[in-house]
Amino acid sequence: MTLKLRTQFFILTVAVTLFPIIFGFLVFTNQQTKRDPREPTRAFLNEVAARWKIDQHLSIEDIRDAGEAAGLPIINAALIAPDGAVLISSFKNLPVGFKLEVADLVKPPLLPAERPRPELRFLPIDQSLETSPLLLFDIQPFWSREDIRNKNLMLVSSFALGAFLVAGLMSLLILRSTNRSIKNLINDTATVSRGKLDHEVKGSGAEELRSLADSINRMRITLRDMITRRMNMLIGVSHDLKTPIALIQGYTDALSDNLASDEATRVHYLEIIREKSAQLEDLVSDLIEFMKIDDFDTPLESVDVAALMTSLGKRFEEDARLLGLNLVHGYGTLNGPVSLEPPQGMPKVKMNRMLFERSVENLVSNAFRYTGPGGTVEMLIALEDGLPVLIVADNGPGVPPEELQYIFDAFYRGSHSRQEAGHGLGLTIVKSVVDVHGWSIEAHNRMPHGLIISIKMKA
Repeated sequence: MTLKLRTQFFILTVAVTLFPIIFGFLVFTNQQTKRDPREPTRAFLNEVAARWKIDQHLSIEDIRDAGEAAGLPIINAALIAPDGAVLISSFKNLPVGFKLEVADLVKPPLLPAERPRPELRFLPIDQSLETSPLLLFDIQPFWSREDIRNKNLMLVSSFALGAFLVAGLMSLLILRSTNRSIKNLINDTATVSRGKLDHEVKGSGAEELRSLADSINRMRITLRDMITRRMNMLIGVSHDLKTPIALIQGYTDALSDNLASDEATRVHYLEIIREKSAQLEDLVSDLIEFMKIDDFDTPLESVDVAALMTSLGKRFEEDARLLGLNLVHGYGTLNGPVSLEPPQGMPKVKMNRMLFERSVENLVSNAFRYTGPGGTVEMLIALEDGLPVLIVADNGPGVPPEELQYIFDAFYRGSHSRQEAGHGLGLTIVKSVVDVHGWSIEAHNRMPHGLIISIKMKA
């Protein structure tokens, strides 16, 4: 089951909030209570007294064993007779046979300097006997282990509780911010989904959500521009279809109504109908080709550009000759020497060969169309930064500067081409092919007149 993001955050917040409460409850209920030091001391003395009654010649090991049995950790001990004579001792500063005075218990330390705080006890073994020897012993504070454990537990618990409280607060703040940002995204995308593609999706909150909003905006703008291009294309198609269809219909009606008074007129009408029908066929073919490029999963292959351009140059030479034009093709730059031999280091280029040939045909045909008889068209390959650049230039009328930015738009025909045959799709198809390959294309006027179009390829 998939949960909504806000539900997941709510569960996280509840878990982070409840966990420290449960954790604190378990910690505080599991603390160990300090032991009363008098109880193990009494047990220790009773154990020593019992052993002393059995054998009055006790050793330090006997006293330590008695302390271990009573749960009282003995470090050092000494057994002292009622007159102060030391009977047995493990204190370094209290040797056996030493006569111990009361002042010795309060003035000089019996322990080394590294233990400045001794826990000394000085008690009779058997308080019921006046002749009972005295027991002097130094203990490690047995209850300090519980204290240390409790203090460490409290420290860790306090740190964990603080961390959980901070995490809970941060989760609440993140939940609030994320929830608000997601609501804004939902509202904005809902507005866009209703067709309002000019509405900006405003991102807020975390960087990831702002990046998501930016991606949605880029997608929105791309979709808006695509729809705009489609609408312009439909308008152009409608316009270009309307005129030849109206002419075909008019001349067909004229023939049906026997308005052609003689055979020459009838043949002329039929020729016009045939011409407009061919124009419609060319337009539909161009549209189909344009749509294929737009939605084409383009297979690429490594192509020898030099061999391909040599082949295309020979093909277009014959076309130029029939049109009374001069075609210059080869390798070089405009206004520079041109060679028929490719330069050293000409790389192979990954491309769809069929689409590339179609693009070159469109460029050269376009140049032929606007170059008058006796004019020159140049088709050259140059190297820039080690990459091949296709240059197609003519010495025709060129394009007005204010129209250069539109020449690759679908169905756009400049002022010099309004009376010419064509549908304004040739250069659009070229631009689409260039975009499919990830190349770049530029167009600029040539001095004193003419047009230059260059395609920079990628190896």
